[in-house]
Amino acid sequence: MAILGTKGGVSKSTLAMGLAIWISKLKLKDRCLLIDGDMHVRSVELKMCRVHDATLKDVLTREKPWESAVYTCELEDEAGELLYPKLAVLPAGGRFMPPMRDSPLTYLEMAKRLFGNMIEGLRKEFKYIIVDTPASVGFEHFILTASADAVIYVCEPNEDSTSSTLATSEELGDLIKIQALGVVLSRVPADINAKSWIKKVKKIAPLLGVIPEDPKVGAAFREDLPVVTAYPASPASLAMRGIAKKVLGTPVRKTGVEKKLERGLERVLKQVKQESS
Repeated sequence: MAILGTKGGVSKSTLAMGLAIWISKLKLKDRCLLIDGDMHVRSVELKMCRVHDATLKDVLTREKPWESAVYTCELEDEAGELLYPKLAVLPAGGRFMPPMRDSPLTYLEMAKRLFGNMIEGLRKEFKYIIVDTPASVGFEHFILTASADAVIYVCEPNEDSTSSTLATSEELGDLIKIQALGVVLSRVPADINAKSWIKKVKKIAPLLGVIPEDPKVGAAFREDLPVVTAYPASPASLAMRGIAKKVLGTPVRKTGVEKKLERGLERVLKQVKQESS
């Protein structure tokens, strides 16, 4: 599943890390993978997988196999034991898709091979795969979202965030027909009426949960740790636990990367032709 926010600062990466940790704790027998696809910020990589020799960039530039870029989450308790032994991380490493020098069709074929092969291999090893996508919309963003079976939208209680998220969900639904697993309303201040914002975000997708504004999130960030690790009993951490439970109880249809990418490019090319005619 891809975690998607249309702007920075909505706690997208915080949610991605929180969901991955809670799922690994709630499903102790199953392996979970967190892919850091946000190559600009790399929060997942910097907080959960600081030591690595290979990254997503190396895999998708064909320098190293994906098996060499997957690491068990390095976070440990005070005794030096791994906190989440069933949780693995695939660090970003930087921008991974080369500039589009060839035709869009040639570029698409390359992307389909790279991502299709990697995702199929990862699916055989991991029961759950969570992708932290970039906040900025670009080809990497589109590819990472298309690689997922479903998407979770994250937005804040303000008009800019909710309206842009609604527009993005409609565009993605039209482009690649991806399942909207749900929406998370994040960073909700205690002094606002959340009901009106909940009503608005339900137009995007089913509500998975509300994450309150929580100073412990900032404190954990300054400690270079996910809030669920640093403050597992904080309001934000407990809200993400509830969201993880809801996600685990929601059926997700398995899809193919190639079909979604082909459909998306077909629609984009059609739109470009219509605008130029």
